Amino acid sequence: MEAVAWIVHPAAGLALGLFASVLFSKRGRQWEAVAFASALLLLLAVLGADWDVHPAAGMLLGYFGSTAFGHWQKRWPALLAALVASGFFMLVGADWMIFPLAVMGLIWLFTAAFSFVGRSDKTQVGAAPKAPAELPEQAGGFSLGSWFGAGEKHWELVTATPAPARVPGPKVAPQPAADPYTEWMRDSRLPGEARAQLVALNLRTKEALTHLHGLDQQGSEAEYLARAIREEYVPTAVSAYLKLPRTRADTAPIEGGKTGRDLLREQLDLLLEAVQDILDATLQAGGRELLTHQRFLEDRFGTAAEKADDLKV
Repeated sequence: MEAVAWIVHPAAGLALGLFASVLFSKRGRQWEAVAFASALLLLLAVLGADWDVHPAAGMLLGYFGSTAFGHWQKRWPALLAALVASGFFMLVGADWMIFPLAVMGLIWLFTAAFSFVGRSDKTQVGAAPKAPAELPEQAGGFSLGSWFGAGEKHWELVTATPAPARVPGPKVAPQPAADPYTEWMRDSRLPGEARAQLVALNLRTKEALTHLHGLDQQGSEAEYLARAIREEYVPTAVSAYLKLPRTRADTAPIEGGKTGRDLLREQLDLLLEAVQDILDATLQAGGRELLTHQRFLEDRFGTAAEKADDLKV
């Protein structure tokens, strides 16, 4: 008997968990589940865990508050089972719940009467409903029917069908700008030697700009000159040549017996020499840094010849 007296208390805790899961889930609509969970708590209270009726009574009050003031017509069997369980809980020891239960009962009677009056007004014969100027819900207030379980709305609002949203078409990625040097290499209007010079200019200007960036000389005079040669001076020379008449560009002298083909070749040679000078300058700048490091290493560790003499000794 002592073992039974001891085990009823943890069993009562488990039964309370079951009771809460029944009340506040879909099973709370089934009177059989509510009655079974309540009977289990009453049995454990009789066996010695009489304290379990107090939290169970509080759960019942919450159950009434969340269920009895809504669509209670569909749940009245479960509500009746909970009300009967409340009476047994009060007999076992939770007699304090009579006061909140009585207050909730009075509120329920008032709201039920209010809902009945609203439904009777709706069913009057020959009464054609007119849409009110503004319903309480439309004005930002609360609908008494939704709070107190009126069940059905008095008026049916007609909402305009929204226009179908426009589906944006697939975004077309912008095409990257074509490299003029690539186009010039394929342009048959340019002489073969000019296209070879343009290939060299394309490679050497890229190399010069890469080396200058590696030396942290962005914005320097050399970087500005290399970029101007690549993006301004070369395109200007090629564009001027392509504007000449095709039948006369390579044969008719323009100045000093030189044809347009000769002038284009000379201008591209001048630009190639300018880019080569920039590359030589970057080589010297990089070489100075390499020589400075060489001198530091020699001062720090000695020359290779001195190391060889030390090893011989």
